[in-house]
Amino acid sequence: MNLSQNDQHDRPLFYIIAGEVSGDMIGAGVMKSLKTLTSGKARFAGVGGVHMSSEGLESLFPIEELSVLGLFELIPKIPKLLKRIRETVHDIFLKKPCAVITIDSKGFNFRIAKQIALKQNKQTENIKLIHMVAPTVWAWRPGRAKKIAKLFDHLLAMFPFEPAYFIPHGLKTSFVGHPALEEKEGNPDTFKKSFSIPKDCLVLSLLPGSRTGEIDRLLPVFEETISKLKHHFPRLYIVIPTVLALEDRVRNIISEWTAENVILVRNQDKQDAFAASDFAIAASGTATLELALARVPTIVAYKVNFLTGWIAYFLVNHQSIVLANRILEQPLFPLLVQKNCNSDKIVEVLISQKNRKNIAKEMELASATIRERLDIGGNTSSNLAAQVILNETRVL
Repeated sequence: MNLSQNDQHDRPLFYIIAGEVSGDMIGAGVMKSLKTLTSGKARFAGVGGVHMSSEGLESLFPIEELSVLGLFELIPKIPKLLKRIRETVHDIFLKKPCAVITIDSKGFNFRIAKQIALKQNKQTENIKLIHMVAPTVWAWRPGRAKKIAKLFDHLLAMFPFEPAYFIPHGLKTSFVGHPALEEKEGNPDTFKKSFSIPKDCLVLSLLPGSRTGEIDRLLPVFEETISKLKHHFPRLYIVIPTVLALEDRVRNIISEWTAENVILVRNQDKQDAFAASDFAIAASGTATLELALARVPTIVAYKVNFLTGWIAYFLVNHQSIVLANRILEQPLFPLLVQKNCNSDKIVEVLISQKNRKNIAKEMELASATIRERLDIGGNTSSNLAAQVILNETRVL
């Protein structure tokens, strides 16, 4: 049943689309803030995972269908993705939200935005299009900024250097901060006690990414790395933080490992795990920023399909792949991609990092610098984003 215009204004509907675990977490935070700022009047529809569901979203379809890694991995899934795009656009015009808020997952969300824009030109609808997590035009193909500016009414950026890429093309862009800064500092002693980890051991965190393709490619490399590290560090404990949606997949893979002292921990223990970690090996992405903020020396490792990697080699600014390095404007965290993403190289770099005398001080300074550069004056990223969305839609 359609609501009257007054009811729509009194109880605004926000259509939120997240295609990955990180986006699902961001979406949940924004939903919570929108409910608070509208005194509980905000309603939601869209696509999300367990975190957005916990805030009241009934997802149109499972978020896992949108988790695709790489150009050539995408090709077999194109027919199903196109079907989901049509279903989502149809659902949006059926529900008539005041805004569609897309979060990351550019391959899916930008196609949604294009179709909405085309249909709105032919109809009298006025659905605001807002995108969260700015495309990394600073890392590859900066010319995309001009095309993206034509799609959206507002862009919510998580890094202070991003608005300058989009505003010149006429796209309203607001820096709303990064939710990683909202994480509380972990307790290493609590973590080690909970998981019976001796104090004199080397603790290594492994973060193979939030997509199934990343996990399948990186965990075998990480297993080989552990085997070789055991020769250098016999008292080695491995910690693998994971989220509920990926826990079974990760557990099934590591159940085949022969390595001892491998601990799988859930998201609620992640910050304690970071605090207890001496080092980390992580897929590129948000986790590398979280580790930098937690002062953990981290090796960033990444591998994709050969052809995808070959194309990316010519298009991507490798100095910008690691978020912490981009913010710090220096290559503090080593990056190993494609052929360099192998166990021998990772072991070599990790030992080199361990032998650096001032690494603890470097991590302390890096964390403080990142916090200073991402500072949003004591507010939260979710609250700032929600305020921008409400201002843009003018529902209050």
